Formats: sequence, structure tokens, C-alpha cells
Amino acid sequence: MTNILGLGGNFGNWRQPKNNFSTKPESLTILPEEVTQIVDVISLFTNRIVFLSSEGKLYQTDPEQFQEKLKAIEDIPPIKSICAGYYHILAVSNEEQPKAYGWGNNNSGQFSNLNKQIEKKKPTLIKGLEKITFHEIYCAGYGSFFLNTTTNVLYGCGNNYNSELGVLGSKSKEQIIKLHENVVKVFSDHSDHVFIIKTDGNLYGFGTNHKE
Repeated sequence: MTNILGLGGNFGNWRQPKNNFSTKPESLTILPEEVTQIVDVISLFTNRIVFLSSEGKLYQTDPEQFQEKLKAIEDIPPIKSICAGYYHILAVSNEEQPKAYGWGNNNSGQFSNLNKQIEKKKPTLIKGLEKITFHEIYCAGYGSFFLNTTTNVLYGCGNNYNSELGVLGSKSKEQIIKLHENVVKVFSDHSDHVFIIKTDGNLYGFGTNHKE
């Protein structure tokens, strides 16, 4: 198995809870032996951690209950990539026609027009993408983005109170809408701002700028 190290607060989220704080990197103990390689790791503010294996399987911790060995999430196709916002997770399937799944907090329409589900632990197919071709996913604080790398069109949904989606209007967007054209890359994290690179090679930013 790939040797993944962690440090900082533990609380049983990434290794056996021998102590609650680690000042030096320590190996994970929660992944099963059949996991040969981890290709991506994301985490939420709620201390939930999600691991993506090279086989396209997802493993996630439960902040409320320590598991000695994690089990792969079932009822989901092989996954190509994952991302995390403040309290929500997106995953895109590794299929010819990719599908997007979301779980966690949907209080700002991060999962399109699904019912507002709080701390949902299992991936749910995101509705509203059936007629949209996309290849890559990105998460902002309370927003979700879907990029078509063939046409360079960016779609999105979620919180837009501070123009996190880069469109006019202050309300949350619970429908997946067309946002920007000529986009080749998106940069975002748990913050309320987003950067995009366009085909002209320039970098653009939008969202919260209260700290300039």
C-alpha cells in the first residue's frame, strides 16, 4: 500500500486513536491491505477524509465513529476524481459519459436542485447534468463547478452571495447553469473565491475579496 503520512489532529480519523495530536508524520492505519495505491485525498471541515484509490474506489472516514479498517463506498461506479468544499464532496465517474455524485451539506444548492440534505454520508447522483457534457469537477466553499474540456464551457451551481460563481445576482443557484466560456482550468478550495484560466492565457478571479 502507498505509504501515506499524516500529522496534526487525529481523533481517530486517520490512524488508530493512540493519541489525539501528532507533531510528526505518522503512517495511516485505517486503509485495508488490498488498497495498493492512493491517488488523491480530500477532507472536510467536519473531519471527514475521503481517499481515492488507483482502482477508482472511494474510502471515507466517519468523524463520529472510528473504524479500524475502512470499507469502500458501494453502489457507485469507478471514480476518476474527487474534490471538497466547506461541507460537501463531489466525485466524477470514470466513464465515457461521466456522472457527478455529491454528498455532505447541500444547504446552498451545491448538488443542484436535490433536497437540502445535511451531512449525507453516501454519494447521490446529481440531477441536472443529464444534457450537459463535462469532464472535470471543482468545489469552492459552497459551490460546485463542472468543466467541459472539449468546448471549454464552465457550468456551476451553489452559493453566489459573494459572486463565488462569477455571475451577477446574490441568490444561491440551485440549478446547474452555464457560467463562463473559454475556460481551461479552475482553481478553488474551501474559500469563497475562485480563479479560472482562460484560453487567452490570462488568470481571472471572482468572489470574496474582503482581505484584498
